[in-house]
This record gives sequence, C-alpha cells and structure tokens, in this order.
Amino acid sequence: MIIKTRIKPPQIFQLESLLQRMPTVHPRHPHWTEKLRRITAGYHGELRVDSFWHEIDLSLPHYFIHDLFIQKEMSSHQIDSVLVTSRFVLALEIKSISGLLNFDPTLRQFSRTNKDGSIDGMNNPDDQLRRHEKWLEQFLRKQRIQLPVVGAIIFTYPSSVIQSRAGSRIMIQSSGLPHLMEQLLILHPHDVLSQRKTESLAKNLLALYSIKPFTSLGLTDSFPPGVLCPNCPYCLLHYRGGKWRCNACLHADPLAHLDALRQYRSLVKPTISSREFRDFTGITSPSIASKLLASTKMPYHGRFKDRQYVIPEAF
Repeated sequence: MIIKTRIKPPQIFQLESLLQRMPTVHPRHPHWTEKLRRITAGYHGELRVDSFWHEIDLSLPHYFIHDLFIQKEMSSHQIDSVLVTSRFVLALEIKSISGLLNFDPTLRQFSRTNKDGSIDGMNNPDDQLRRHEKWLEQFLRKQRIQLPVVGAIIFTYPSSVIQSRAGSRIMIQSSGLPHLMEQLLILHPHDVLSQRKTESLAKNLLALYSIKPFTSLGLTDSFPPGVLCPNCPYCLLHYRGGKWRCNACLHADPLAHLDALRQYRSLVKPTISSREFRDFTGITSPSIASKLLASTKMPYHGRFKDRQYVIPEAF
C-alpha cells in the first residue's frame, strides 16, 4: 500500500520557466539546460523504479513512502523510497547515472568515467544511504521496535556499469528489484509485527515528513518578463477584451496570467504587488490589474498600495 506518492520536483517547473524566457545565446543557458536534464532524468528514473513494484507480489503487510523528506534542527534526510514491512524496513537510494562507476571504500569517493575518458566526482550514494540507515535505526529504537533496516542503491540506467563496489552494499539495476525482494523475504521469513503495528509504524514515520523548503531563484531584471504564448516561442500575450491574446497565432486564453504568476513565484519571489504584477505582465491599467489579482482569490497581507498577494504553488 502506498501512503505517500512521489511528486514532481518543483525545480523542474522552475528551470523550464527560466529556459522558456532566456535566449539560447545566454551564457548560462547550457548550465541551466544540463541541470534541468539531470533533475528530470532523476525523477523519471525514480518513476521507473516505482513501476517495478507493481510487478512484485508482496503478501506480507507493507507500506510505501516515496520521497520522504525529514527536516531536523541542523540537518535533513531525503530518502527516495522507504518500504515498511512486518519483517524489515527497506530504504532505497535511486540513481540515474550512466557510465563506468567506481566506489573507493578507503577514500569514501564515488566517481564516473565517461565515454571520452573524463572523470566526474560525485556524492557517494553509499555514504548517503548509511546516514539514512542510522537515522531509521534510531527512529525504530524510539518506537521500541526491533526491525532490521536494509539499504540498497538502485541504478536506473542499463548503461550504469559498476567497476568497483562499495563493500557489501546492495547495489542492483532497477530490473533486479523482484529478485532482491525474493532474497529479502528468504532472509527474513517471519513476521515481527502484526498488520496493525506495521501500519502504525509506517504512519508514525510519515508523520515526521515535512515539505522540502522551496527557494525562488530570486531573479529581478535579469530575464524577460511577460505572459508567454504556449504555442509561439518567446511570443508575449497581450490582454484585450478580457483575454490574453497572441498576435502571431491568435491564441486566446482568459487565465494565462495564472501560469505567469506561478512562474513569477518560481523565478522571483512568492509574493507580488499590483505594481509588480503590472510590470511583469505588461498591463498598464491599475484597475484591470487589481481586478485580475482579485479574481485569483490569492491570500494577501497589507492594505491598498502596500498589499502583497501570496502566490500559491498551484491554482
């Protein structure tokens, strides 16, 4: 049973919004494009791993928690997937990395060798998983529950070739999940918890989940403003007759400013004033701007000229 589903990382929308507005000749365009590619590949890899669970028949009590973020006072834990069962707790570190992969157990270093022979140093997923395992073990002790914690690194790309392993760490391709579960069920043949206690444990773990803080890019005048046409790259919509209209393709939409507000939240800041709304959308009439802002029913604080509307993540 899935008690927390995986959500699309907000950074994807943020970077897509930025690249829609930035010309390809911008010096940072390749950097943002590559960052978007990595985050998107990671998300799609996690979804591929999630899909394999539908092929596995788990007859024991079990609960999935995907993308578990725990904010502590001085640090945090972000675990790609946690499977709470009546026999063990499985934590997954999911990696979408291609190339020749090497773990150095002495230096605690993880690297990738590319096709051209270049080498990229990366965060060691074995160390990341060790942190998560220790935290889960502490959590179980506080719950007065004795369950083994198992950690596994899952690679989603068939082109991921492991040249040197991280000791005895479980590392498999995502297609090997069914086999891994068969082995774990053989290794842990008896239920430790009842159905009710397993469910309670999973819900207690989920209760610690917090939304990962999202940070706007904080851009101001370094990118082109405007309400973008969804059909014509870099074409701006103009508000006439109660609709946003494109002069090139004649597209019309009365609610196009909502997407523009979400982009403003992602790229600039989570609040907007009437003046900032006019500057961003190109509306010159204060009364039309105020009417459109009021129609969104966004919460706000302040009075009249000092009013700041709080832009939600979704309308």
